[in-house]
Amino acid sequence: MEHELPEFRVILERVPDGEEAYPTDDDTPHYEYQGRRTKLGGRPDWMQGDEEDCPTCPHCEKDVTFVAQIDSIEHDWRSNPHRVDCLSKEQKWMFGDVGMIYVFFCFDCLESIAVFECG
Repeated sequence: MEHELPEFRVILERVPDGEEAYPTDDDTPHYEYQGRRTKLGGRPDWMQGDEEDCPTCPHCEKDVTFVAQIDSIEHDWRSNPHRVDCLSKEQKWMFGDVGMIYVFFCFDCLESIAVFECG
């Protein structure tokens, strides 16, 4: 592979009903969570607004299931434990401008779809 990203260990923990995968509240600015929003399941946390429609399967044209979102893990912000200096050449896990990759799956056709958005 020409571009191999450094590995991160992912520790899975089921989120109890009524909670979210990462903390959010009205008093904390959204950028405090950038770099820490990677999760499996639930609903996508669209960066470009809540009205975004989930993609459809190119084969059966049914809505696909949201599987995961992958955040720009090394976002250079003081509250991010994995931050990497944005002026260094060491920052590898940055998708556009603190972007997010969303992964969807059609369980009928076994088709996967990825969508990218950035802030």
